[in-house]
Amino acid sequence: MQNFGKLVLTLPSGQEQEFALGKPKVTIGRAAIHDIVLRDAKVSRSHAILEYGDAGCTLVDLGSTNGTCVNGVPIERAVLAPGDVITIGDSRLRFETAAPRIEPDVTLVLDSEADLETALTQEILPMTLTDTHVSSLAVHIPGKTWEIQLTQDLVTIGRQSGNDVVLDYPTVSRHHARLERRGEAFVIHDLHSRNGTWLGGQRIEQHVLRDGDTVCIGPAQLVYKHGFDPGELTLFEDVLPGRRLPRRPVVIVPGFMGSELWLGSERLWPNVRNLITRPEVFHYPGDKPLEARGPVAEEVIVPYLIKFEHYSRLGDYLEEGLGYERGKDLLEFGYDWRQDARLSAQCLAEAIEHWPVTPPITIIAHSLGCLVSRYYVEHLGGKKKVGRLLLVGGPHLGIPKTLTAFPLGSILSPWGALADRVRHYIATFPSVYQMLPTYAFAVDQHGREIDVLTDETWLPEAYRPLLRAARDFRRELGTRCSVPSVSIFGYGLKTVTRVVVRRDAQGHWQKLDLTAEPSGDSSIPEVSAVLEGSEIHPVQQYHGALYVDNDVKMRLKLELTKT
Repeated sequence: MQNFGKLVLTLPSGQEQEFALGKPKVTIGRAAIHDIVLRDAKVSRSHAILEYGDAGCTLVDLGSTNGTCVNGVPIERAVLAPGDVITIGDSRLRFETAAPRIEPDVTLVLDSEADLETALTQEILPMTLTDTHVSSLAVHIPGKTWEIQLTQDLVTIGRQSGNDVVLDYPTVSRHHARLERRGEAFVIHDLHSRNGTWLGGQRIEQHVLRDGDTVCIGPAQLVYKHGFDPGELTLFEDVLPGRRLPRRPVVIVPGFMGSELWLGSERLWPNVRNLITRPEVFHYPGDKPLEARGPVAEEVIVPYLIKFEHYSRLGDYLEEGLGYERGKDLLEFGYDWRQDARLSAQCLAEAIEHWPVTPPITIIAHSLGCLVSRYYVEHLGGKKKVGRLLLVGGPHLGIPKTLTAFPLGSILSPWGALADRVRHYIATFPSVYQMLPTYAFAVDQHGREIDVLTDETWLPEAYRPLLRAARDFRRELGTRCSVPSVSIFGYGLKTVTRVVVRRDAQGHWQKLDLTAEPSGDSSIPEVSAVLEGSEIHPVQQYHGALYVDNDVKMRLKLELTKT
């Protein structure tokens, strides 16, 4: 991905959101289809464009109602220099040419609330803006994903070096297939390969690729993405009066910490300061039950734990871009993300049962919501109502980084004095145990594998029943889904994939060493995010921004409007 600099947006909380500019043209406006969406009445639907050319990055105002300023001066067009501040409505964006910042420059120990305030200002919410204008081919093989832009008229695929896409597997022929441009389209041809080229379970000789088609060659899956402009994310109705293009009823199921939690008239979550300074109110189950009231409608950044865009932006896109109506054919489901995912699935089943729509419905789930939705389908009658599952950043095989959320004594405590209190209460959440990896990701200093779901010695005795319940949940959930599914997952970003545990002679854990590789979405490794037997849609994006990525929105449009 090319680097054209970055824009840093200051959020209302004082924290920052960083947009890595991986494309030469970036659109800014209030409409949900833009690369950078500013939800502000003073911002026009299509407000400005940032274009990269020989002169550098040029900001162009698109005749907006309230104008655009650079360093306090109104502009129609301006070439930006590093450090320039763009004002659009009440938003301030700083242009920089430095490489995107992944983590804070300094990891603070949080011994006081003052330290917390400092950490909150240093943490960022990252998002990558990739070029969707040019058609591309995403290639996924076991352990690796990459993407090539289709800027040439011919792309060769095979085992032999010299091919444009080299797949070094015995089941792939030396010269297996080729991709040819035909006008605006691309045609894939099988080159009389021994084991064939496959699409939708059928062997093909040649095929005109459609957006979202997945071609299988040996163990590789190749996803064709047709290039588009942001305006094409909007579904234009037929010119005939009263005609409405088909839309499947949709349920949005957010992830961990993605639903509001209320105690009476007090909104406890989202509120990062509540979580860290008053963690006892989140104890599960607690003396007073908390009420979930729908998806979170603001950005969330919890230092060292989780970061995500607000989920309401996904609903905004479905309304504005595809014509959905909240409460009618769009259901935004909220649930208590602390509880056992099986209980959340029961709540989902009840909400869908009382929703007056005609099946089949489509579920768009993110993160923990993927596990909740899968359990509903497999065990609570969901397969009779759900026609398709769109699983965005799903931890199907678990999240290695989850291990750091537990009270493991003094090891790995970046939160300092606040760590033990916070972790003690997080450890009461059944859902956290259900996100532990089901595969071998941890070893000790001697290379011996540690199965954290079956080896209970790392947990205090009081928490072990929750670990056993998580094992039961994983056995019930299985590894596949009985309705057609798409795994939409992030790749190529630094993600914790492996943990080395230093143990003493008695087997007690003394230290954790985390290994991060560019093999996931910054939270979920690729190996975990691809559900066995599902279609795939890879995108180079961070976990907390996957569902607002324009590449993903186009896939959602295709899925929700297909006949």
